[in-house]
Amino acid sequence: MCFKPLPRRLGRALTTLLLVVFAAAPALAEQEPLNGLTMHVFMSETCPHCRAQKPFLAALDANHPELEVRHLEIMTTREHHDLLRNMASLHDVQPGSVPMIFVGGKVWTGDSRQIRREIADHVEACLSNGCPR
Repeated sequence: MCFKPLPRRLGRALTTLLLVVFAAAPALAEQEPLNGLTMHVFMSETCPHCRAQKPFLAALDANHPELEVRHLEIMTTREHHDLLRNMASLHDVQPGSVPMIFVGGKVWTGDSRQIRREIADHVEACLSNGCPR
């Protein structure tokens, strides 16, 4: 079978389309699942506030099967830095302190009883009524 080369203009258009699709893929991958809710927890294994918050997040995750909690280490690896910067920019906050939690269009930094209550209430509301996308 023999293939003819694409006309130059069509080849450029296809290349541009593929670049757009591949550039958008990480953003599409971070969207909420169709029947659930994803929480991004940017944290450090060496952070005492992050460690203290883990049991709360584990219980929240266990009590809500439709919630997916993603723990993303940022101190010992640079793997999640771009995602943190992008999410912080979308939420109009500065990345810096951990834990930094993104869920359902909102963000929290740090750990306290008040923050935990707000997160739990927001997760409940999102799972019952939907969240901003």
